[in-house]
Amino acid sequence: MDKIRFGRTKLEVSRLCFGTEPFTIPKGTADQKIGGDVSPEKAGRMLKNALELGVNFWDTSNDYGTHPHVAEGLRLVPRREVVIADKSYAKTTEDAKADLKKSLTELDTDYIDIMLLHYVPYHAKREHNTLSTKYIELGNLEQRLEALKTFCEAKESGVVRAVGLSTHSTKVVKAASAMPEIDVICTILNKVGAWIEDGTLTEHISAIKGAYEAGKAVYVIKLLNAGKLRSKSESSLRFAFQQHLFINAFNIGMYSVDEVKTNVRLLGAVLQKKLSSE
Repeated sequence: MDKIRFGRTKLEVSRLCFGTEPFTIPKGTADQKIGGDVSPEKAGRMLKNALELGVNFWDTSNDYGTHPHVAEGLRLVPRREVVIADKSYAKTTEDAKADLKKSLTELDTDYIDIMLLHYVPYHAKREHNTLSTKYIELGNLEQRLEALKTFCEAKESGVVRAVGLSTHSTKVVKAASAMPEIDVICTILNKVGAWIEDGTLTEHISAIKGAYEAGKAVYVIKLLNAGKLRSKSESSLRFAFQQHLFINAFNIGMYSVDEVKTNVRLLGAVLQKKLSSE
């Protein structure tokens, strides 16, 4: 899998991103969830195999519980060959510094390639964290600016390579697109429009396109609706992959090396078909 320049950053990433959330969190329909039971050692080998297939972009978060899994992967490969995206719920300078220190320590690395404000809503709200172990106060974009500034300062010092946010909100995608300090936007995309906080699927895709045209590095999540579309995975992934002209990378939670191979082939086929038609 070829790598591309990630927006205006200096990073080069594979178009396929390995989402590590399923290592610790079961995904799927209410009556048929899989995953959530992968050991760090097994996950590390999977991530190494994914890199051998060209997938150098790995996504994690402070609240997924997958830092140990990613750290195992990093021990098996040259650090410079991997791009790590991590996320934080921080609102204050103090919290941002603590989360960055936590990430560096748990990932056993000297730097984080991409540090994102995690799950920024348009309106602040109280919600369970990803592991459903506690409630957290999700600050909106305005309430997270202090943390964003802290991550930007870390970028200036070289501890972080790029800064951005993840969001389910069309309005936040639009707002972030106009912010020069934002390098990366991570947001929702699936064919049924699930998880979009505000706006229609068409409006959300338009906002994503606007972010890309503004020079932001864009990658998308929830392509399979948190596993609920696994029975329709090929058509669901094709829908997302066909938007590749304004999306840099596609984050998919994967459960095996065979699944990585399948997704690499499918993405390659869609990209080649588009190139041939052009």
